[in-house]
Amino acid sequence: MKSVITMFDVPDIITADYYNCIDPFSREGIWQLCYRNLTNNKIALNSLSELSEMCFNTETTFPSEWGAQASAVLEDGKSNLINSGKLTGKGVKVAVIDRPINKNHIEFQNRIEYIEVLPDIPETLRTDFHGIACASFLSGATCGVATESKLVYFAIPNKTSPIYDYYNYQLIALQKVIDYNKTNQEPIRIVSLSAPFTNEQKLTRDFLECELKKTGCTLIDATSFGHNFYGVDYIRYQEKGEFLLNQWQIDNYESNKNRKGFTDYFNSLCFVPSSRRTSANNNTNNDYIHWSKYVSESWTIPHVAGSYALCLEVYPHMQFEDFVKLSKLCTKHNNLTILDVNEIICNYGCSLNQER
Repeated sequence: MKSVITMFDVPDIITADYYNCIDPFSREGIWQLCYRNLTNNKIALNSLSELSEMCFNTETTFPSEWGAQASAVLEDGKSNLINSGKLTGKGVKVAVIDRPINKNHIEFQNRIEYIEVLPDIPETLRTDFHGIACASFLSGATCGVATESKLVYFAIPNKTSPIYDYYNYQLIALQKVIDYNKTNQEPIRIVSLSAPFTNEQKLTRDFLECELKKTGCTLIDATSFGHNFYGVDYIRYQEKGEFLLNQWQIDNYESNKNRKGFTDYFNSLCFVPSSRRTSANNNTNNDYIHWSKYVSESWTIPHVAGSYALCLEVYPHMQFEDFVKLSKLCTKHNNLTILDVNEIICNYGCSLNQER
């Protein structure tokens, strides 16, 4: 991607400290080493763990002594900590609403139904990294939480200005999900939407959410997501894996902890490992990208949607409210409650037995 290469320069000496000092949500913070030829750069990293903090992709060329390690990190990033590997989401139909993607990527082969929400708008054809990452984390064959779920992808135009119009595309897509469920014998059970709405649009969003529920479908989006879940970084390359908040999360906590009710809210959250993960990339049908250590709501939402899909595979009638309640009873690590699908399913089964 020529546009990424010309956005910013990569330092001659690549260190973890350098990337710790830049805005993680800037263009440089997001793309980091993607699409770069680094054969003439010095990679001054001390471990696989430091390499896993970086963002790079299949097309990044590392110096020969780092090539095998980069390939290992990219491959390891396809695995997640939520799914034990025994559940796949088979039989559960899920949806993602986001900007256009390469629907022919091998991650979604023979499992994707691709719907253009507004096909007459030219931006419907311009792909974007955001949607393919979200779809990968939810339903990708090797990267996903629910690897065998059926994916219906609702592609909205890649036109974010004015933002009100863009969010309105999302409302149109939600209505299309409702229409889809009313005319299909196998309805969509979960919609993953990693974006918010304006305050003026929230009433319409809430109405559509209620209509979705009538068709047996749960909406998991940025409007309500932060009430219950938060992303967390996981460091896998050490003797004992560790769950840690990113520095910007720590700073956010410190700046808000004295607000009334904030500490109780924070302690009630369920934390979702969603960093240092690999997703499909749009460039080719087998291109992948390894994302950095920074967690975001966008990546965390499809992880939760995939987790709920795994629960529905075992208990098709489990309500999302029960899933949320049980998620907050999962085991704590480093004083953080960490999402664990196996625990949720086990506790839900026990609750059913008690009711009998």
